[in-house]
Amino acid sequence: MPDAARIAPAVRRFREGLALLAALPPWRKACLAAGSTLLVLAAALFARRAAVSEAVGEVRVVRGPLRITVAVSGLLAPARAESYGPEIAGVELKVAELAPEGSRVKPGDLLVRFDDAPFRRELEAARSRLVQTSGEAEQARQALRALLATQRSERLEAEAALARAELDLKTFVNGVAPLQVQQSAAAVERARRETEESQQKLDGLAPFAEKGYVSRDELRAAERRATEARADLVLAEQQHATLTRFTHPQLLAQKAQELESRKSAVRVVSEKTSAQAAQAKAAADLAAARADEASRAVADVERRVALCRVTARSPGLVVHREIFEKGGEKRRVRVGDAVFAGQPVLDLPDLSDMLVETRVKEGEIHRVEPGQKAEVRLEAFPDETFAASVLRLGALTAGDRGEVRTFPLVLRLAKADPRLRPGMTAQALVLAGEVKDAVQVPVDAVRYEGDQAVCTVRTVTGTETRRVKTGRSNAFFVEVREGLAEGDVVLISGR
Repeated sequence: MPDAARIAPAVRRFREGLALLAALPPWRKACLAAGSTLLVLAAALFARRAAVSEAVGEVRVVRGPLRITVAVSGLLAPARAESYGPEIAGVELKVAELAPEGSRVKPGDLLVRFDDAPFRRELEAARSRLVQTSGEAEQARQALRALLATQRSERLEAEAALARAELDLKTFVNGVAPLQVQQSAAAVERARRETEESQQKLDGLAPFAEKGYVSRDELRAAERRATEARADLVLAEQQHATLTRFTHPQLLAQKAQELESRKSAVRVVSEKTSAQAAQAKAAADLAAARADEASRAVADVERRVALCRVTARSPGLVVHREIFEKGGEKRRVRVGDAVFAGQPVLDLPDLSDMLVETRVKEGEIHRVEPGQKAEVRLEAFPDETFAASVLRLGALTAGDRGEVRTFPLVLRLAKADPRLRPGMTAQALVLAGEVKDAVQVPVDAVRYEGDQAVCTVRTVTGTETRRVKTGRSNAFFVEVREGLAEGDVVLISGR
């Protein structure tokens, strides 16, 4: 500030004092004449202090726009980053090929290749086992098909014999037996009629034979026919009785027994074929299960061989991970290192969306909310400012007793820049608002006596403590709504 501007308020106050002096009565002027020299000296001293009010420990109250900002510092980090490493559990893998650190890759590009020689040997053995078990499974299936065909033929034959036995019994009961009984009964009836007729004829010839009308030969022939007829009748009756009492019951029992035998044969064939088929099917299923197991083993080894090639799923920048050596020192991973599943080998951050990960003090958390604009400066590019915005404010605090508690705060850069790298140091100002026309002083110029804010104000005769009413503030300046005026000189707290 120019000297004239600094001295102007003091000069104005000096002139006001002279005007008041001129308005006094004569006797008072006389009383004050002796002190005129002191008045001049006081005015000179005031002007001097106004001219040096910007010395260390003092500051002048100014008026102007007050940007409400929250200053934070943190590190650049990608919004999205994928870690890549071995995915084969339980084995140690040796890095055979590694994408150069700092190189940019696109989806499908090779990032890491692990030595797959052990898996290649395992794959050869698994495929040989698969060929063997597949052949055994095919043989078991063919044997099962042949057995089922033979059993089908046996069942058909047994069922056909049963059907014949059923038909034979049904035919005998409903056809042959009744017909034979009828035929036998008819034969008995014919024999009885013949017997009666031959006897009647014999009885009719006897009188004529006594009178000599019929020869002895004719009589003897009639007697013979009657005797034969009686014999035929006896035979027919015996045959009929044998047929109905013995022959038919025996035949019926035989045919019924044959039917039961055929039924038993069908049951035996069914049970035997079921047991044989179950055994053959179990053998075929076991062989198929072994073949499936061998197939899964081949697929698993093929999967492990495929997992030895790790490719990028998204575009990004290759960043090698650090590993510990046996001596406890850390270094970047390199070709020839042995790693295990779950141990990341490299990261692939997406540089198209970068964040600033930082923390905000508990006392300033009320000023920050998602969506607010921010300005970011990077230590790598100190002369540039990067636009950003508040992405999110974390809910979990950190800090031990006696320490300032902080909350996680994440800013998102407005646009991508190919020069940016994860881990760069960042300083940021979150724009929490603005007071267009504020009377303001440095925050160190305000102190508190109890709940009352006060400032130490430089006056002509010395200093005075003045109560003030503060408004909004940022990390450097605070708005004073009452108690100070533009141009006042205040002392920095603690001076």
